Amino acid sequence: MQIQFQARSGSTAFSDTRSLARRWFGCSSLVLFLYTVYCLALAMAAYLRPLPTFDRLLYAGAVASLRYSDPATLHRIARAEFDAQPYPFRFESVAAEPYFADVRDNPYHFVQQLGLFRAKLGYVAGGYVLWRAGLPILVSLRLISAFSLFVIGLAVLAWTHDAVLSPLLLLTPPVLNTGRMVTADPLSTVMIFLAIFALASSRVRLSLCLLAVSMVVRADNVVFVLLLLVWMVWRKHLRLSAGVLCTMLAVATYAIVKRIAGIYGWRVLMQHGFVKPEIEPINHPILITFTDYLHTLAGLRTILYTFMTIWILVATAVWKRLPKGSIFFDLLPLTGLYIVIRLLMFPNFDDRFFVWTYLLAGVALIQTTHITASDVQTTVENTHQEVSFDD
Repeated sequence: MQIQFQARSGSTAFSDTRSLARRWFGCSSLVLFLYTVYCLALAMAAYLRPLPTFDRLLYAGAVASLRYSDPATLHRIARAEFDAQPYPFRFESVAAEPYFADVRDNPYHFVQQLGLFRAKLGYVAGGYVLWRAGLPILVSLRLISAFSLFVIGLAVLAWTHDAVLSPLLLLTPPVLNTGRMVTADPLSTVMIFLAIFALASSRVRLSLCLLAVSMVVRADNVVFVLLLLVWMVWRKHLRLSAGVLCTMLAVATYAIVKRIAGIYGWRVLMQHGFVKPEIEPINHPILITFTDYLHTLAGLRTILYTFMTIWILVATAVWKRLPKGSIFFDLLPLTGLYIVIRLLMFPNFDDRFFVWTYLLAGVALIQTTHITASDVQTTVENTHQEVSFDD
């Protein structure tokens, strides 16, 4: 009797696991296991081969600055972290320009750059927690990015329920490189993508919480958050009073993060990022002129040669085939508006800022294929019934 009860309990547990996999991911337990292994393999490969950027030096300093304030100490810790990285991450491969060479060698100029990277407060704080737990700083930051790619993979399958097309979406270069970046954008991408997924699943409160976290990770996410809040009120996902309250909280969150992180003003960031890097932005803040801004905007013409153009075409083609009741019918134009505003504010079209919009277009594309396949099947069945009736 006891053996039969144990066998029955084991069978019930296995059945529950299969039901959970089918309900959450739309596939069998075996397929979910294989897909999870696939996502884990991608994340491990991304962790082992991070992109060789100079920013990792400054992110290491930003993490250390949450504990120390002495410029020489911060510089020494960041240099030690950077030197510990394997090939091809030596200074000689990324510090050929005078600005990078100066920041590498001058602790006082180095410290003045950290405000540009502490702006991603949530990401820096996550690296700090792992650092205090015993991991090296850059190992911690690489783990965050790789884990973000892993979560993105599971979220894509949970949203699409397509174990064939979802792995292909993860292999697109902008998405795959997300796990290789030592920057806040992978974690920001996860937060926004999960927030939109939660909203599409009618989990409004969870979506709002994730949006708040995304602003802590990247304060400039407030632009999309405000746009989405307006849309949520318009579509009656939120009452007007709740929308006003959430808007006030979003603005307050941005102000608090800006205060704690010591974020520089917009004109300083524009000057530093698009005109000429300033080695002493605190002592000598050179502000961008309107002429410089227009010249920077002119550089956006090269967008035509980037992945963004491809994904905009995908989103446009998918949007034309979407049923009016689909949440993507509103979200795709909304994200398009966000992209325009974001580029006008900061004319940087690096894929890392917009990966979550690419993912949104990819998920919409996969769901559209399901709708098309369903329509074809319905048409075939109706035709078959008409033929049978005529016979």
